Amino acid sequence: MIKVASVPLDVDLLPFSQWLLLQGVAHRIVEEAGKQVILIENNQYVQSMAQNLQRYINEPEFKCEMKLQVSEQLRQIANREKRPQAAQFLYYPRATPKQAPVIFSLILISVVIALISDFGQGGPLLRALLILDPFKIAMDISTVAGRWDGLIEMLALGELWRVVSPDVIHFNVMHITFNVLMLWVLGGQLEIQKGSVSFIGLTVFVSIISNVAQLLEGGYLFGGLSGVVYGLVGYCWLWKFFQPKIFFPSVLMKFSLVWLLLGYTPITEWLGWGRMANAAHLYGLLAGLLWGGVTLFVNEVLLKKLKT
Repeated sequence: MIKVASVPLDVDLLPFSQWLLLQGVAHRIVEEAGKQVILIENNQYVQSMAQNLQRYINEPEFKCEMKLQVSEQLRQIANREKRPQAAQFLYYPRATPKQAPVIFSLILISVVIALISDFGQGGPLLRALLILDPFKIAMDISTVAGRWDGLIEMLALGELWRVVSPDVIHFNVMHITFNVLMLWVLGGQLEIQKGSVSFIGLTVFVSIISNVAQLLEGGYLFGGLSGVVYGLVGYCWLWKFFQPKIFFPSVLMKFSLVWLLLGYTPITEWLGWGRMANAAHLYGLLAGLLWGGVTLFVNEVLLKKLKT
């Protein structure tokens, strides 16, 4: 066999190897002198394979696109074999900190805040992160109008972070575990595919709407990434119809809606889970659908018109 290249052992060549196999390029990858050595049988592929390998190693976007291409082709193969669900979960691209720095920063901050605040038990840190600090405002916040005026007052004081900072407050282990897991699964792929700036825009938009809605409906004492997670559910569900590479199991929307409806009943309190941030869930979902609809229109209609 012909030696094409050698790369360090820490380079993940599995997606590249899968891509080669799907292109019909017979090859082997062996370890030799502390390196991964790629061997092929046909010398007509040497030049093109070497070029693609360099791009795979040096260009994160090309690597991501290759992974998605492999995932899609494997999914199509599985569909023909009547195993679509297995393929979808098996080849889902799991985001790494390097690929999704915003996601992992949010997760890290949430975990640190949970530990420092003893899962939202109180203190100056918790008051600094709540959407309102009841010790800083004079109006009656027992009414919707009073809470709205309180929010305006906090923003006038320059504390603009409060409309998004409740996201990093969590009140128990189950709460934070579910939220960061869903953030990683749904949000990780979006940051890889759409970019960090686009993902930040989606997150901030959903966060502001869901947090303000929860303040007006239920009061200032709430927290968690649930509103953002519901926004991701709405966004991914809508985009899935137009871009099959978006990972979104159909059962997840059904589960999210059932959980949303369950939150409006006393069942969660009976089970000892506490009250749900129902407004954050509902308006987070709506905000995600709205952002998804606007971005779909821009991508599928306006940009296509500009290209033509």
